[in-house]
Amino acid sequence: MGVVPAEASAAPSGDVHVSPSGKKSNPGTATRPVRDLSDVRRVLDARGVHGHIRVLFAGGTYKLKQQEWKHYRAKSITFQPEPGAAEVRFDGQRNQKQQQKYWLVVGPTRTRMTFTGFQVSGYTVGGIFLRGEGTADSRRVIGATIDRMTFAGLGTATTGFAAVHMNYARNITVRESQFIGLENKGCPGCMHGVYFAAQSNDNKVTGRNSFLSISGDAVRASDYSNRNRVEYGSSFALTGVKAVFSAWRIKGRDPRCSEGNVFVTATDQYTSFRAQPIPAVKSGPDPDTCPRPQITAVRP
Repeated sequence: MGVVPAEASAAPSGDVHVSPSGKKSNPGTATRPVRDLSDVRRVLDARGVHGHIRVLFAGGTYKLKQQEWKHYRAKSITFQPEPGAAEVRFDGQRNQKQQQKYWLVVGPTRTRMTFTGFQVSGYTVGGIFLRGEGTADSRRVIGATIDRMTFAGLGTATTGFAAVHMNYARNITVRESQFIGLENKGCPGCMHGVYFAAQSNDNKVTGRNSFLSISGDAVRASDYSNRNRVEYGSSFALTGVKAVFSAWRIKGRDPRCSEGNVFVTATDQYTSFRAQPIPAVKSGPDPDTCPRPQITAVRP
């Protein structure tokens, strides 16, 4: 924990400090931290900082309701543990009554955002939802990085979509992260590690990611999401229903077939969530109207 990514190596023009014991009225300094992201936004608005921003979390467990982040004009924003901090964990406690659905919902933004070094568990629907609203750049989430994160124990008996869920997202990178124990018991195939949805294009999963015990396919593309790529290097075990990487048309959504998605894999077969063989890739569910594969497996 406490790793500072390359993007934050230069001296930032604004640091905001967060702690489980922080207070809403604090100014977000190291000695007087705030408690959650709504407080961070208030601090940034007051400071008027628009360069390179770091949001630094003290070690500990944060038991927070779903957090939301709307566009803030800045060159970059990095969310990370304090350098040298103990483990930083966000625990939704699977409490549906208090609406801990996702850990974090990010609205449309072109600010380069990085999330690194956290553990996220106990949320009912998923981890991070990059929720764009349309195909124009001003309505997309563009250029975010999910780096060295751990998503574990997400989903419930009745719900669950993805640890990293994208709508109208572009140029998102997921790397060096762990996805463990993600299950929607009511709709097992609905829960994914990474989900490219609603015309999410040109995104990638790269590096040594680990997908273990996920009830749905580890990676899925749907709703005309194109040119997404899973690079060689990740591990997949006890994961998936249809395939490790599937591209699917869903009734009532965008009728076009996704295209240009790629899974770089050394094997054609993996072990599903139910310990049965599944293929590396599968396009579906209607080959008659999607005659070309929506996703292709290639060798490293």
